[in-house]
Amino acid sequence: MYVVKVVRSPDGESRNYSIGQLSIQRTAVWILEQYYRDFPVYNQYLDHIPGSRRANKISNFKFYDVDGVTNPTPHGRSRAILAAAARRRDSSHNDRFYEEQEYERRVRKRRARLLVAAEEAFTHIKRMQDEAGPAIPMDPQEAAQAIFPSMARALQKYLRITRQQPRYSMEGILEHLADCISHDMSPRAFMEKYLTQGAVVHNPKDYKPTQPWVLVCDSLLSRAAEHGTLFNLRQGDVSLLCKVTKIPHFSITEEVINPKNNKFVLRLNSETSV
Repeated sequence: MYVVKVVRSPDGESRNYSIGQLSIQRTAVWILEQYYRDFPVYNQYLDHIPGSRRANKISNFKFYDVDGVTNPTPHGRSRAILAAAARRRDSSHNDRFYEEQEYERRVRKRRARLLVAAEEAFTHIKRMQDEAGPAIPMDPQEAAQAIFPSMARALQKYLRITRQQPRYSMEGILEHLADCISHDMSPRAFMEKYLTQGAVVHNPKDYKPTQPWVLVCDSLLSRAAEHGTLFNLRQGDVSLLCKVTKIPHFSITEEVINPKNNKFVLRLNSETSV
């Protein structure tokens, strides 16, 4: 009956979900279930990458007395600040564009290096067959410790540039690598966990069995959600703004094509390419 648009602040990630006739509080619970599955992790450190740190600030300016005026008027000083800020704002979009392009290029470059390093590292291990071989057998943990150093530097650089290094420890990475080796997973399957921010529910740092949220709404929470219902879900720095819109009624009429009019002819003239 309804479509709920969910917008996350501060990064602006959004999704749309279809729901039936539910109360506001039940809708909020259902939205959170979808949020933990569908939304990528909000990484606050990505706000500090080049191109994103240009906040809407007037910045700090130094004023020098070049005309011998010792006490400039506050009005004149504010006009100078606004004029300088306007000039900087006019050119900042160009700088931001090139900074973001350079950042994306560096991410793609380090991602390629990481994939190559992981593929080369996985070529050095092989599951032992029934017959005994000359090699020394290793369990998955020992195999992971043996091949990880060859790709550790590439992985560290990639996690650093994508601002994921606070989320993963060395022990956790080795455990994940051992699990992939034990189940004969490919290098790309091992890297899948680190190439994206991942879903919220799989975030190892913030995962808790019980997640506290605050529901803010002008209507009673026991009332049914209807067209125009607006409510907010908050947890720390994350805020989910949810707006309910009723799916319109569709009036569909049937139109029958006359078989006599469903025939075509080929028109040739000097302007056609046939």
